[in-house]
Amino acid sequence: MKECPQCKKCYPDDIAQCPDDGASTFHSIPGEPLLEKKYRLERRLGQGGMGVVYKARHDYLKTYHAVKVILPDLVGNDSQLITRFHQEARAAAAIRHHNVISVTDFGVANNKMPFLVMEYVEGESLHELLQREKKLPVEKAVELICAICAGVNAAHKLGIIHRDLKPLNIMISKNAENFYEAVKILDFGLAKIKSGEILGSFIQAQTTGFMGSPYYMAPEQWGDEEPDARSDIYSLGIMLFQMIAGDVPFKGGSIPAIMRKHLYDPPPSLSSFGVTVPLKLEKAIHHALEKDRQKRTENVDEFVREVREAIGLSYSTFSIPSSTVLMPPSDVQILSNSPGAKVFVDGIAYGVTESDGRLLIEGLQSGSHRIRLVHEGFQDWEADIFCDGQPKRVVAELKKSASQPIQKPSTPILSETEDWLKTRVEERPKITTKQNSEITIEQAQVRPDTQVAEKTKSRKVFVLVASILLIFALGGLVGLLIMEFSPSSEEPPIPANEQIQLKDFKPEMIKIPGGTFRMGRNDGDIRERPEFTVTVRDFWISKTEVTNAEYEQFIRETGYQAPPYWIGGRPPAGQEMMPVVYVDMKDIEEFIKWRSDRDGVKYRLPTEEEWEYAARNGSDNNLYPWGDKWENDRAAVEVFKIVPVGSFPKGANKWGVLDLIGNVWEWTSSKIKPYPGARIVFNKPNNFVIRGGCFNSRASGDKAITSTTRGDVEPTRKDGLLGFRLARDAD
Repeated sequence: MKECPQCKKCYPDDIAQCPDDGASTFHSIPGEPLLEKKYRLERRLGQGGMGVVYKARHDYLKTYHAVKVILPDLVGNDSQLITRFHQEARAAAAIRHHNVISVTDFGVANNKMPFLVMEYVEGESLHELLQREKKLPVEKAVELICAICAGVNAAHKLGIIHRDLKPLNIMISKNAENFYEAVKILDFGLAKIKSGEILGSFIQAQTTGFMGSPYYMAPEQWGDEEPDARSDIYSLGIMLFQMIAGDVPFKGGSIPAIMRKHLYDPPPSLSSFGVTVPLKLEKAIHHALEKDRQKRTENVDEFVREVREAIGLSYSTFSIPSSTVLMPPSDVQILSNSPGAKVFVDGIAYGVTESDGRLLIEGLQSGSHRIRLVHEGFQDWEADIFCDGQPKRVVAELKKSASQPIQKPSTPILSETEDWLKTRVEERPKITTKQNSEITIEQAQVRPDTQVAEKTKSRKVFVLVASILLIFALGGLVGLLIMEFSPSSEEPPIPANEQIQLKDFKPEMIKIPGGTFRMGRNDGDIRERPEFTVTVRDFWISKTEVTNAEYEQFIRETGYQAPPYWIGGRPPAGQEMMPVVYVDMKDIEEFIKWRSDRDGVKYRLPTEEEWEYAARNGSDNNLYPWGDKWENDRAAVEVFKIVPVGSFPKGANKWGVLDLIGNVWEWTSSKIKPYPGARIVFNKPNNFVIRGGCFNSRASGDKAITSTTRGDVEPTRKDGLLGFRLARDAD
């Protein structure tokens, strides 16, 4: 491939001069500017220590991407680099956050050039911004670093460390209204592939004026210690220092000189750079730059809190603890009748089935994924799976699209599949029940295709084993495939005494008399301050959150898409009276429209003011629905499981409304905004307020859940800890 040195455009090898400006082209990378017959390289965007980045166009989808091609010289004779590249690319693709550049595909061109396909962002790097601006105002620098931290935090919760955070790896989109929307982080995990990139980055810094990794490396990265999340925090501290001071804190004319300063010199004061900042802010930065990582800021949330509070702000983005949102990854075993089939997960190539038709995908992140198998001469095969931390197996039979016979796997899979199906049933996790209704946290947050009531277990084993033998006798893998992916085949029977008569189910609404109360509190979190007077009119509110049973009737009558943890359009057996979760604002709006038409009244979500008024007993201004002191038997808090609605009747407010605290967070119809007189900035003003906490909220301490606690989420957020209740006007 050839490139123009003037306009940076890419051309085939037979183009000696650029058609646009007449400049002589030069040879850049081996091969033609078309990778894997679909990514057409159009123009060079930049070059780093690890590779060259191009703007590319997908020949079929007509979409634009950024493609990073790893330099052949870097690959060299390292036979393991491509394997490590695949592993890290898969990890990077698992990070789904608006402040992280999305990785959509990867491959190897000409069998020797790995490349990474990423989201294309028009804008500039933080390095370019700092070259132009030199210094940033403190508030602007803090806003920018908090946006960077949001993306870093998302990766850390997946166990992914960046290892090479620096201004060159931070992109700022020109098509966004604020930093929180504009910031995009590049190259997550790729620094792990080749340690020589550190030297390459420094060499580039010396020759082109770019600032490379050594200026941002934590002390432990200069030795043989394994970096962790605190290493990234050190780099974040360096960048924040640079944005405010106009330069990095540790500089030198050689790598050893820079290393010595990182290892032994205390960071200089910001005042020595002619900058005056609050003392608390300088302390927060120095805390992040501790030489001993045991003394360093522990995590990103703590760093953001210290920085924002130092200038009188607060970290406003609601986050659910990673231990409850992110389930462990799953290993997925592909069993196929077609050796050599390419396997794609969510559009990303993961490998090729081996001679026995198998492929093991290790560490697939929790949630829904689309599996696709592609093989020349066969029809593409696709199916959805839901990863919940348990091992998964996918049995796929590709149908011929031509006359050639199917190449059979070298090893029969019949006997192992029989064993696996029997084991799969026997090893399903047990449900801990109380009155046939409670479910443990691990099961409450996953798609319950691994949940079977103990009372039906032995019958299920018998039916499955008998059925699979019959299926193989009749139709082999075709029958197995139908059984494996048919929703009804995984659905356990519901005992008659547990069935819900949906047509007779009528939720209860409670009327709340209006009045005036003091909303918020002066001694709470900064998002709850200051307290102020609010008057609400009479309104009705549902006694509990909307249950799976209520939502099932909506699904049955409208054909609307069911939540991802349901089976065959129905909630798992035993969960009918639990709050419905994994619903976003659009889902709720559709449910409300259906319920309003059915009941002949106009339902809606409660406003944030109405919700707090109800939770605080109106003008009584209680801290909890039951009073001003925490009591352990009043709410599903620190119980680590979702429970049926109404399980804590002693926690009702004075009008009889239940579950206002704990179990699941609740949507409101109000968008997040500061209270009157508050010194706080919410970076996402279109987020909606959520209230009430959930089953793993804290009952005591600085982050204890109360009736005044506020959170906010995007309208498209679907989560296993987030449900809703209804309200309506009293008129």
